[in-house]
Amino acid sequence: MKKWKAWMIVIGIIGGIFYLSSIPGLRVLPILKEFNTFIMRFDVYFIRMAEIIAQRLPMDSNELTPFQTASNDFYVYAKANPVIIEFILRKIAHMVVFFCLTIAIFFLFNQYTKKSTTAVLFAFILTTVFAALDEFRQSFVDGRVSSLIDVFIDAIGITFATLLILFAIFITKKWSNEKGPLH
Repeated sequence: MKKWKAWMIVIGIIGGIFYLSSIPGLRVLPILKEFNTFIMRFDVYFIRMAEIIAQRLPMDSNELTPFQTASNDFYVYAKANPVIIEFILRKIAHMVVFFCLTIAIFFLFNQYTKKSTTAVLFAFILTTVFAALDEFRQSFVDGRVSSLIDVFIDAIGITFATLLILFAIFITKKWSNEKGPLH
C-alpha cells in the first residue's frame, strides 16, 4: 500500500470518528435504517437468490428451525426494547471502528519502521490515546457524555486488532522461515 493511501485511510477514519462524535444525541438505529434502505436497493438479486435456495430446501413449513426461532425471538425482543438494542449496537460500533483504526495505523506506520512489532506497538498506543482524547472531547458536545467505559470498549477493539496483527506477523514469519529464501 502506498503511503498516501494509508494516510488517507487513517485520516478518513479519524475524520469519521470526529464527525460522528460531534453529533449531539447521536443514535445508531436511525442511521442503520437509512443504511438498510440504501443497501436494499442493491440487494434485490441476493433476496431472489435466497428465495430460490429456500424453496429447494427440504423443510416442513409448519415447524420453525432453531435459527428461525432464535431470530424471531431476537426481533420480538428488539422491537420491545429498542434502547437496549441501541446501546449494544453503539458499543459494537465503538469496537469495530477502533479495530479498523488500529489496523489502518499499523499499515501506515509499518511503512516507516523496519520492525513490524514497532508499528504494532505504536498503533496500539496511538489508537488508545486517540480513543481517550475522543471521549474527552465528547464531554464538550451538547447531548454527549464522556465515558471511561467507552474508552475500555474501544480498547477491546484495539486489542483484538493488535492480536490479529501479531498473529498475522507470527504466521507470515513462520511461513517464510519454512519456505526459505526466495532465490
